[in-house]
Amino acid sequence: MIKSYTVILSHDDWSRYTEKFDEEELYVKVVRRIPSLDGLTENVMGVIYAKDKDSYKQIVKMLSRNATTIDFKIIDLYKNKSGIRAIYASVESLRGRIAERLLRDCRIFSMNETIYEGMERWSIIADSENFIKIIPEVKELTYEFKIIEESSNPFLSVKEELTPKELAILKLAFDRGYFETPKRIGLEDLANELGISKPAIMQVLRKAIAKLAEKTIRDI
Repeated sequence: MIKSYTVILSHDDWSRYTEKFDEEELYVKVVRRIPSLDGLTENVMGVIYAKDKDSYKQIVKMLSRNATTIDFKIIDLYKNKSGIRAIYASVESLRGRIAERLLRDCRIFSMNETIYEGMERWSIIADSENFIKIIPEVKELTYEFKIIEESSNPFLSVKEELTPKELAILKLAFDRGYFETPKRIGLEDLANELGISKPAIMQVLRKAIAKLAEKTIRDI
């Protein structure tokens, strides 16, 4: 059976550096990972957030010089008063890592992680039979380990997918500046442009936003 799990763990690598900070000061999110066909490396995309320049420089240094990192690039960087955000892309060796065990021995359908306060929080969708079998082996590589089976996950439910109508209206509202402050367009003008009533467009937008919000919260 395909199930959703949250795995919380700590082990001996760069992620331990984040235990000096709380979540609002420093975190790293691995949002995409694609293993190579030979299973030796993986291509990774992630997000870094740091409240100050020094912690940002240090976490980038640790990520880029990590023993498993083959290549590392910052592909986008944004700074404001609240901190520094960056998107990175890396090529990393899988040898001897937790990710290698999971990708090699499990049927993984989705796997991402968020690292903060010295802990890694993995969100995994996998075949439950072989995932449970590999848990003892994964535990041996960690200091702390906890696994939670999620009762529901929007990625495993078609009811949480945006309908074509919801997607089209959401995109139009975004493109026309409905979500900007101040708004460049109001609901009434959007409704007139689409030829539907104001209550109708409001209902569609609320459903679409609720679905996106649930997916985002589940992914944190």
